[in-house]
Amino acid sequence: FHMLDIITRFFNRFEQVKYKITELMKNIAFKSLILLSIVVLSSFTMVDSFMGVKKILGEWDYSIPDAPYEYQKGVLVLKKTDGLLSGEMIIGGQASPMEEMVYEKNNLKAVMNVQGEIVNFDLNFTKKTLEGTVSYSQGTLDMKGTKK
Repeated sequence: FHMLDIITRFFNRFEQVKYKITELMKNIAFKSLILLSIVVLSSFTMVDSFMGVKKILGEWDYSIPDAPYEYQKGVLVLKKTDGLLSGEMIIGGQASPMEEMVYEKNNLKAVMNVQGEIVNFDLNFTKKTLEGTVSYSQGTLDMKGTKK
């Protein structure tokens, strides 16, 4: 009779453990599904945002009329590097990389270090033109450009 009691307790405990494992598996499956959904949705967002970026890729002749003479004209080069937007400004044959680039809804914000001076760009793009401002320690200047 004692053995029957031990076997009954064993099976009751086994059922409890089985129930907890089942609940744990459901929880893991649910969390995995949520994670997978986030990954899939974010990949659509990344693809969608890069599709918008595609139209600004290329070379843009620009002018900043009120800038010091050597910085008044140049070429803005926007490209895809390792799947990300990258850019540089070619001023007098010298390329300076742009950093912290964020492109949303036809607007590009970026930062560039020009001989120790931090320059902030806020540019709006249409199909063939760009227009915006360049800010640095001495003030804010207008910038315009056309796609090559």
